[in-house]
Amino acid sequence: MNNIDWQSWHYFLQIVQSGSLNQAAEKLGVSQPTLSRHLQALEKQLGQSLFDRSTQGLTPTRFGQSLIEEAEVMRASAQRLERQAAGQDQALTGRVRLSANEPIALYYLPKILPQFMAANPQLSLEIDVTNKASSLDKRDADIAIRMFPPQQLDLIARHLFDIPLGFFASADYFAQYGNPQNAEALIQHRLLGYDRDKQFEQGAAQLGWNVRNEDFFFRTDCMPLHIEMARQGGGIVATHQEVAESFGLVPVIVDLKLPKLPVYLCCHRDVKHNRRIRLLMDFLAEHLVLGRL
Repeated sequence: MNNIDWQSWHYFLQIVQSGSLNQAAEKLGVSQPTLSRHLQALEKQLGQSLFDRSTQGLTPTRFGQSLIEEAEVMRASAQRLERQAAGQDQALTGRVRLSANEPIALYYLPKILPQFMAANPQLSLEIDVTNKASSLDKRDADIAIRMFPPQQLDLIARHLFDIPLGFFASADYFAQYGNPQNAEALIQHRLLGYDRDKQFEQGAAQLGWNVRNEDFFFRTDCMPLHIEMARQGGGIVATHQEVAESFGLVPVIVDLKLPKLPVYLCCHRDVKHNRRIRLLMDFLAEHLVLGRL
């Protein structure tokens, strides 16, 4: 038992989180047979089963459950060591991983990243396009562009600028359905809404609207699809003013002031001295506003 390495516990925790070997193997980037062999070897070393197997997947046994908390402590320590080691890296070669949501990734970054890549040909850029907050603790990304201020004390954040928001549709849509004159009329129009993402619901609540995702006749969490649907006359979209105007969309007439969307640049405190990360952070802080449409 004394020779059990961290990788085995890492695999154990991923299986706990995933609930199946197939899903865990996919997230770990290993084959299912390989992961199964690692699990069997770990259980043999421990002398007890860690999971109950069923057609529904894998469920931790009582023994397995008793090990989860300490394994998570071990994982947090390993992640902290990785961050601290990465934070001391002064090389300007290797990779930097940046997390950004769909609008920023599609409509802002392509205008500026080619310049960074041309100036730093030895660096490899990885862009994680996600509308969820990537974990900087777990190093899902080195840098994150976020639309909200981070609450974690171990994250460093810099407020870059604010993005004006509004409701927009195509001229064809307004010609067919009219431009709503007030907030009540706007809600009755074909608003392009979200599916599982709750940001529209939360924003509507701040404006005093009782609107749920289920109220929309068109729902998707893909923000660029909202834009394309609006461009084709599919409905009214709430989005970045600059993005909407760049596609020729027309603003809703109603005097409804949406709060601006703040843009923050974030990294973990442990990696703030890494030269690669600092280089990209400084570049984004200087040029991201220039990449606005």
